[in-house]
Amino acid sequence: MTQRPRTWHADEAELRALADGVAGPALGASVESHLMRCGICRARMNDLVDGDLLDSVWTAIRETVEAPKPSVVERLLRRFGVSAESGRLLVAVPAMRGAWLIGATAALLFAGGAALFASGFGLALFLLVAPLVPVMGVAAAYGGDADPSHELVVTTPYSAGRLLLLRTAAVLATSLPVAALVGLALPGPAWLAVAWLIPGLAFVSLSLAAAPFVGATFSSGAVAATWSVIAIAVSKIGDPMDLAGPAVQVGSLVLCAAAVTTILTHFRLFDLPRGQT
Repeated sequence: MTQRPRTWHADEAELRALADGVAGPALGASVESHLMRCGICRARMNDLVDGDLLDSVWTAIRETVEAPKPSVVERLLRRFGVSAESGRLLVAVPAMRGAWLIGATAALLFAGGAALFASGFGLALFLLVAPLVPVMGVAAAYGGDADPSHELVVTTPYSAGRLLLLRTAAVLATSLPVAALVGLALPGPAWLAVAWLIPGLAFVSLSLAAAPFVGATFSSGAVAATWSVIAIAVSKIGDPMDLAGPAVQVGSLVLCAAAVTTILTHFRLFDLPRGQT
């Protein structure tokens, strides 16, 4: 006569100890091994475990597994105190990616090289290009048609105005040092290396001030086109050095002050759809 193997089940105290995390190593291993084979005890165990706790553990596991690995730029931003959420929104745009930075650097190096070897024409080219690099960066950082993450960004609980200023600061932090270093190689007075800085800040401010009304891409393009016409006309009619002269600097300061005032007084418009501004 064949004797059937004796079937046993974990008692309530053993299951409770495992659920509460107080079971010893031997008991825990024994009960866990039994639960893998016994559907009855698994069902009893489910009644003892907090469902909310299981959900939170599973959510944490999914977030850890599915979350993308932070890029080098994101990790660098974290070191400077930028939150993980803000860092992700910053690096999601073309203006914070390697291709755009390489392109901006190449344009500045070309203009700087022209200034070294082509005298007046090269200087005019550099003074035309350098102030526009941060302007184009702003367009790439917040222009809806240039930002591949635009649809996702507008659905996040994040102020559009704050995001625009944050991305603008990031663009300036990456483009201004490059332009300044290239400017140091220019022939002529040392102040030429930063003569484009005030016009550049004025153009960025003007682009931001007009962005709620016409969009960041259009406002940046209009500013770039206007400055290009002015720079070409001045270099043709007079001395290219006039592009860095007192009249341009003072005019840029006035323009910058007016644009900043407009931004501060109409800041809430950044959070409205363009059709409602």
